[in-house]
Amino acid sequence: MGHPPAPPLSRVLSWLVGCVVVAWLVVYNVMRITGSNPSDAALPSLGIGVVVGAVVFAVGLVAVRRLAAAGRVVTPGPVEIPGPAQLEPAQRDALNLAWPALGAMALVALGLGAYLGLDWLGTDSDARATTTLILAVWNVLVGLWLGDEALRLRRGEADGIESIVLGCGLTAVLAGVGLSRDLAGPAQMVLIVLAGAAGLLVALAVWRLRGARGVPVGAVGVVVAAALSLILPLVL
Repeated sequence: MGHPPAPPLSRVLSWLVGCVVVAWLVVYNVMRITGSNPSDAALPSLGIGVVVGAVVFAVGLVAVRRLAAAGRVVTPGPVEIPGPAQLEPAQRDALNLAWPALGAMALVALGLGAYLGLDWLGTDSDARATTTLILAVWNVLVGLWLGDEALRLRRGEADGIESIVLGCGLTAVLAGVGLSRDLAGPAQMVLIVLAGAAGLLVALAVWRLRGARGVPVGAVGVVVAAALSLILPLVL
């Protein structure tokens, strides 16, 4: 029996980024709860998050490779995403479930980004928080990007769909930061829930488009990221 095909580099990098971002979110919120202010917690938590996330990624990658070597399909090999005319009914149904949630998330992200941007502009220049500006810019950009992706999925155009899951996960994590900073908290909570739901549905669509083989790791990852983004700022 030959060695199983290695996952695409883009997928491996998305796993690494996801592990680092989730680890950073956990460390950041723990540091905030223990008394650190946002500016003091930002860089140290990022450094610790990079190390912890990389370790978790390495352990997970080794585990996946050992399971694959033992004959268990954990992540499928590269599979070409079918075009709109080649979609099977189950695949089209998966896209039809994903695009409305993705569109709703994009609309909320755009609205929240505009609100945070106006709030930042309306604040005295010496009191403007960099975090508010970063969240505003991210939400506007991700809203435009994922809004366009939602329209493409509605037409059955699913090429490049894998990157959407990572975008949803990162949006949930950054919304968690906004929630911990009390920046439009209720809207951040709505965005986290929508990002988790949209990421889950898109990840399941990716899994379906690839032949429903193996475990939908992306779906699990984005739900975990969204859950931590919502729970940690509220509980810790």
